[in-house]
Amino acid sequence: MDGLVHRHTPPGTAPGLLTGRAPVADEALDFTLVEYTPERCEVLHGVEVDECQFHLRTPSHTWIDVAGRASSEMLSELGRAFNLHPLALEDVFHANQRSKLDIYDGQGFVVLNDPAYEDGEIRLRQVSIFFSKNYVISFHDHKLDIFKPVRDRLQAAGSRLRTLDVDYLVYALVDLVVDRKFPLIEALANHLELLEDEALGHPTETTLSHIHQARRALVTFHRLQWAERETILAMMRPETPVISADTRTYLRDCFDHSIAVLDLLESYREMCNGLMEVYLMQASNRMSEVMKTLAVITAFFMPLSFLAGVYGMNFDREAGNMPELGWRHGYLFFWGLTAVIVLGLLLWMRRKRWL
Repeated sequence: MDGLVHRHTPPGTAPGLLTGRAPVADEALDFTLVEYTPERCEVLHGVEVDECQFHLRTPSHTWIDVAGRASSEMLSELGRAFNLHPLALEDVFHANQRSKLDIYDGQGFVVLNDPAYEDGEIRLRQVSIFFSKNYVISFHDHKLDIFKPVRDRLQAAGSRLRTLDVDYLVYALVDLVVDRKFPLIEALANHLELLEDEALGHPTETTLSHIHQARRALVTFHRLQWAERETILAMMRPETPVISADTRTYLRDCFDHSIAVLDLLESYREMCNGLMEVYLMQASNRMSEVMKTLAVITAFFMPLSFLAGVYGMNFDREAGNMPELGWRHGYLFFWGLTAVIVLGLLLWMRRKRWL
């Protein structure tokens, strides 16, 4: 089911322990380090943890991006190296957390979601961002280089990202995660249009299940986006530390984007509910046509069955019980009467506009 999170930690487990996660395939983490000042920007790929730890102690602004699902041992090592709070590390380890903003002793921690739409379902992919006065550390579950546009902007001379504080880099990362949902909504919209054509044209046995699957994906997507909107709103509050007033101004634009995503999701949820009604209406119309055809056939054959039953009775003609049996053209008379009844019923149904 979309968005279903399986937690395997027993009740009462101490907080901050990196245990209880369902096993995932082992894969090496990809570290990308960006160190920048207003005058220069250096990007290093495939760096080691020790090198990242060294750059965190320099006066320059440092951004470390970690791609992939870290094991408990690796995440514990990263927590010690980067001085990350164990509760935040637990959220990174288990992933699929609700979007939120936490503050730990002057260090901010943001959880976002960068979902994918695959095979008609929403696949959850968490993005976690730690930040302080001079560094940002981002984690994302997938190996896609989702933050490349921001890194390219950092490498451009005269970029605003270089001249402003590190919290502006956090805004840029959050804004990118929010904006990545617009192509996802477009893919959902295209799928709904295909389902609409199918429901109005020639629905199949799987049409209803596909509509229900799309509706469930939209519900999951809406839940994710609502929590993300609340997270951005929390970052905009004046009492939130490590976020400057100038950055809060830009976060308002990011908040507007999240509202736009929510509005689109609401529209497509209504459209999906309408598709369900259209499908059920089409199924009801098809059933009505079938019942109408059967009723017409029954109406035509009822008087004919009556006549056949009357003339099929074994009464003696000599006793005068059924004189039509002695008519010379009695058989032709029977079929003539049958034709008159059928034509009469046809004209009567047309006059009633039943046909």
